[in-house]
Amino acid sequence: MNRQIRSIAYHQVVYLDVTYGEYRARCHCCSTFRTMPTSVESKARYDNKVRQAVLDRILEDGMSVERVIQSMHRDFLLDLSDGFVYDCLLHQAERLDMAEHRRWVLEHFRGTLCVDELHLGRYALLLATDPLNDLAVAFALVASNDKDHMRRFLNNLKTWGLEPEVVVTDGSDIYPAVLAELWPAARHQLCVFMSSGSAQTGPGRVAAAAAGLSRRGNRGRKRRRGRPSGAASRDTVQPRRRSRRLSSSIVS
Repeated sequence: MNRQIRSIAYHQVVYLDVTYGEYRARCHCCSTFRTMPTSVESKARYDNKVRQAVLDRILEDGMSVERVIQSMHRDFLLDLSDGFVYDCLLHQAERLDMAEHRRWVLEHFRGTLCVDELHLGRYALLLATDPLNDLAVAFALVASNDKDHMRRFLNNLKTWGLEPEVVVTDGSDIYPAVLAELWPAARHQLCVFMSSGSAQTGPGRVAAAAAGLSRRGNRGRKRRRGRPSGAASRDTVQPRRRSRRLSSSIVS
């Protein structure tokens, strides 16, 4: 059987012509299975180069979802949906080895927690870092940047056993009550750069730290043999159907 999978090349329309076979399974896990290249997820319309280019624009360059879509169309002539962009983030989050990362954070945390957010458009990326260690602690993709989502995000860190002495944020009013509830003994400090609303400083710092967490989380993660899971095989997603999951998708 043959399939055409969209890949990327600068200012070119590129397809991979994939020939694969379907085989009868000897075990009881499924009736049949298909062979696919490792660079293509099962049933995907795009190869992993497309997914990585999307992630690089968000995590490395700090782009919003709308800007990612525009950039991918300008550079690679791709017409991506916002649902696919969010699915790339969720798929990456599912691959992170967060148990190992939690242990590493608790061993190296130096007492100061910096909390920030990057607005991607329809959703927001919450991020916690240790600025003294230049360490990304955790991040979460949420439906909106409000007090409830921030409380859930930070409470997850408290459940880890994280007890900061100082918490640094911008001047948003969502922080004081939440921090007083979760870490009453911690000192709350405002960051001058975060409070200034600098478009370069805030998103750039969030994106760089999130990318660092992504790389660290993948260190101990190996690709499993066999068929990919259903969650990992989808290359598109309807934003409405995902909204409930996104609102509780704490990647930590």
